[in-house]
Amino acid sequence: MGMNLGYAQPPGREKTALWPSYLCFLVLGVLVPFSRPDFKILTLGLSALAALIIGLLTVKLLIAIFNLGNPTLRVETAGQFSREAVGSGMLFMIPFTVLAALAQLLLNWNAVMPFASAAIMTAAATAGSEAMKKGAQGMKNVMVPSGLAFILSTGWMMLIGFLP
Repeated sequence: MGMNLGYAQPPGREKTALWPSYLCFLVLGVLVPFSRPDFKILTLGLSALAALIIGLLTVKLLIAIFNLGNPTLRVETAGQFSREAVGSGMLFMIPFTVLAALAQLLLNWNAVMPFASAAIMTAAATAGSEAMKKGAQGMKNVMVPSGLAFILSTGWMMLIGFLP
């Protein structure tokens, strides 16, 4: 019987799934054309693509930030702690995505991007707190991801404004 101390990944342990966060980004991107007066298939495709690109950037950059900011923890866990922290933090996008869908489809409110922005900001800050629960030290683990989320969500809102 082997003993697993710390956060080292035991043999056979599966990687943390990040697909729920990508699905949330995709749903938010698909909702964008429904918030416009005239629905266009081109807008649907472009907004879904933009959402997936922003989602990939967000997740990959958060993982990289946690790995760069916590080198000892990265070595101890073979980089797995950052993936687990981001995966857990990004789950906080789900309630915002559901609320955005309900607001747009049932109440006909044009509030997709405010929900998307709040989802990204909350998920990034939560990912930082998850990293700290796993042993990361310093407020940089919450402040830097929050700053990144601010930049990416603002960029996404501006990009959506240019869609046809």
